[in-house]
Amino acid sequence: MQIEGRNPVLESLKSSPQLIKKILLEKNITRTNEKIKEIIHISRKKHIKIEFIKKYLLDKKSKTKNHQGVIAIRMKKPIITFEELIKQKNPFLIYIREALYEHNIGAIIRTAEILGLTGVILPPKIKITSQIIRASMGATEYINITNYNLFQAIKLAKEYNIETIAIERFPKAGKLTQAKFQLPVMLIIGGEDRALSQEIYKKVDRSIMIPMKGKINSLNMSVASAIVIYEVAKQTTLKSIK
Repeated sequence: MQIEGRNPVLESLKSSPQLIKKILLEKNITRTNEKIKEIIHISRKKHIKIEFIKKYLLDKKSKTKNHQGVIAIRMKKPIITFEELIKQKNPFLIYIREALYEHNIGAIIRTAEILGLTGVILPPKIKITSQIIRASMGATEYINITNYNLFQAIKLAKEYNIETIAIERFPKAGKLTQAKFQLPVMLIIGGEDRALSQEIYKKVDRSIMIPMKGKINSLNMSVASAIVIYEVAKQTTLKSIK
């Protein structure tokens, strides 16, 4: 696994240095940059090997094409299971049904981590990549992420009395501005070009829509997720923060 970019590499070093095999730094990179200085400091303190290589070699190795002069080679993180996630106290989860663009997944993960969610669930076909880690700005290092089938997740969530809520403009969807939330809960968001299906609508406990006033009647999936996640967090996990 490769982690690219100054912030994602730094967060990985802070959260799980034992998983980092080595750090690749651009030769002659300016060491006055605070994040580069910290990456070097932590790496040396944790006895992590640092290799200084030419920029064109980093460019060639980069998967995101936005490495900012640093790439970390890391072992895969231990995976938490969906069953373990839902057994935690008052879980606050979001399921990403599908996504065409990895930056949207990364953005949702970043929002989820910032607002204190218990975990993010992805369908089995979506795997965490260097691009997703880069887009999350390192949030993948701090939040539980697992893969699980959606319909099985809905079924199991109900067995554990976890409310399932679809973020979708279904005919009978409640307005976000009028909705009340409490934990435990699992939000479900669809993809960029395909709404959640009627089959999902029939399985979930309720659906929520975001009221819109402008001419454009749709939001980017990561933006829609952020709006709903924040509202749920405001009514639940953020209430204790002064």
